[in-house]
Amino acid sequence: MNSIRSRLLVWMLSALALVGIAASGMTYFEAREDVNDLFDYQLQQMALSLEHRPGVAPRISRGDAEDRVEESDFVTEIWNRRGQLIFTSHPRMVLPRAAGHGYAMHSWRDSSWRTYETSWHGLTIQVAQPMTARAEMAAAMALRILVPVLFLIPFLGVVIWISVGRGLLPLKEIGAALAARSPSAMSPLSAAHLPVEVAPMVTAVNDLLARLSIAMQTQRQFIADAAHELRMPLTAIQLQLQLVERADSPAERETALAELRSGIGRAIHLIQQLLALARAEPQAVLVASGAVPIDDLARAVVADYAALAVDKGVDLGITRLEPAMVDADAESLRVMLGNLVDNAIRYTPSGGRIDLSVSAIAADAVLEVEDNGPGISPEHLSRIFDRFYRQPGTQVSGSGLGLAIVKNIVERHRGRITLGVGSGGQGLKATVWFALASGGPAAA
Repeated sequence: MNSIRSRLLVWMLSALALVGIAASGMTYFEAREDVNDLFDYQLQQMALSLEHRPGVAPRISRGDAEDRVEESDFVTEIWNRRGQLIFTSHPRMVLPRAAGHGYAMHSWRDSSWRTYETSWHGLTIQVAQPMTARAEMAAAMALRILVPVLFLIPFLGVVIWISVGRGLLPLKEIGAALAARSPSAMSPLSAAHLPVEVAPMVTAVNDLLARLSIAMQTQRQFIADAAHELRMPLTAIQLQLQLVERADSPAERETALAELRSGIGRAIHLIQQLLALARAEPQAVLVASGAVPIDDLARAVVADYAALAVDKGVDLGITRLEPAMVDADAESLRVMLGNLVDNAIRYTPSGGRIDLSVSAIAADAVLEVEDNGPGISPEHLSRIFDRFYRQPGTQVSGSGLGLAIVKNIVERHRGRITLGVGSGGQGLKATVWFALASGGPAAA
């Protein structure tokens, strides 16, 4: 089970055990040094004390009883001038003499011994002690630290388990609050009395809820607007179909069929615009395909709409084309520019002209679409980007979604768009700014 509480418990208890073992190890090595110094001093003092004991009698026993040297015992031996052993504290434990005076180490009977040797009036005195006594004393001192730590681990485990559980209670409460909500509940979570570690998560969740609320409101508004706008063209198609069915002559039927085809075309265009608007919502996920060359995109869009412009009798062309790269979704930019060009063709009368230009100015790529059509009255500019809004009095068929789609795509790419009067005070000029891609070209 992937549990935060379990992981914290394992890590904290493991750290505690490691600290206890490390402290015990350090204590062992330090205690061993101290014990060595202490016992070396005792060896020296015992040897020196025998120098002042006159008439030391030999004490060498050959009995069958085996002397046992306790781990803390000292073995004392005295030799005369002729190298004869005249005294030993353990007759069956005769250690070899050291090579010289002072401290030395001996290996005897698979054990290490520490010795101290001195001379007095022709006698050689040697005091020895097994090293195991020193090691075990140092180990005992280290265990005095490790054992309490080991005994404390279960108790600390219970304390940590309870403490971490109480510390994680706010997360459980937040999870329960989210689980109890209905899908439409977008009110923010309470951030009162939250730990500082949990507060950023709650803030992020509240921000997400706010964005979801806006997205859901936008979606509901879009569905309502789409249902309203589709009702009329679909009703018109139904009526035109009835006219086709009731036609008495081929001429009437052909006229009714022409109206039906026109109505179906308008409905298809409206549905296509609605779908494009849904994809272009600012809340939709934007996946940039990489650096998009705006100049190449302008060439492609002009080629796409050239036939439509020729059929309308409009001169569609490019007046300025500078290399400019932006980080964007290429298909979205193509839809945006296509809508600007399509609107210009629709509203520009026969014999008019539409000019596209692409330039790189400072850190921006600037795209302009200018026509010499009727333009937009200043009092309607503030609402021209609204969905389904059309300038009163216009005779050109449309859905009122083209510029709304353009604005949404521009906002998704963190750009900006303005509409103004064309050159010479006539027509409409749409200007779009996008930030140049890193390393993209810019005008000097």
